[in-house]
Amino acid sequence: MLAATLGSLLVCGAMAQEPAAAPAHNNVRMAIKWKQFDYTCEGGKKLTVYLHDQMAKVRYEDQAYLMKQTVSADGGRYSDGKVVWWGKGNGGFLQGDTPDGDGKMIVKDCQLDKPLNAERTAVTGTVSYRQRMALPPNAEIQVQLLDVSLADAPAKAIAEEKIVLGQRQVPVPFTLKFDPTKIDPKHTYSVSANITVGSALWFISDQSYPVVTGGKPSHVEVILKQVTPADGPS
Repeated sequence: MLAATLGSLLVCGAMAQEPAAAPAHNNVRMAIKWKQFDYTCEGGKKLTVYLHDQMAKVRYEDQAYLMKQTVSADGGRYSDGKVVWWGKGNGGFLQGDTPDGDGKMIVKDCQLDKPLNAERTAVTGTVSYRQRMALPPNAEIQVQLLDVSLADAPAKAIAEEKIVLGQRQVPVPFTLKFDPTKIDPKHTYSVSANITVGSALWFISDQSYPVVTGGKPSHVEVILKQVTPADGPS
């Protein structure tokens, strides 16, 4: 009897000394980080949009909508199949989602409480080329800020500056002033430039110079490529 009791105590002691199994962490998911955007709409009504990747959570009054981004040529469009949130620049509206796009308006005239890109109203930089040659005084430099978001559509000009060279030579500074309300934070923007003399194209930009959105700079140095008969008009 005593031996059995001692045996039981030894077993219990051994079990008490065993370390607890470490919890499994393989299935633990990281919390999704949503970006919050607060709007004031018509009549002073408040609306909040949370964005993550291609998802949106919209809270308005006592309703909450979980939406997916849909194809749109203008602005950021999100829908749950019944309701659509359409954000354009610093504004947006919430309405019923119908095939004809004429659903019942839920709330309109929504404007961001903290406007995007409010501190950015211009893109600056210089235009130059690598060839050791001088341009005639009548050479004209054209610089454009382009919306290049849609690969299957022509780029849309947001701002433009034309500079007659005169007695200057490259690098030539430029300033492209733009309306920040025309900048969509989900779109991609780039600077393009060319130099013409009379009706002849002499230099073009042959690479992308991203600016403004997505953490891109607002100052770029554009290097142009000389046009040869193989590159440009004969």
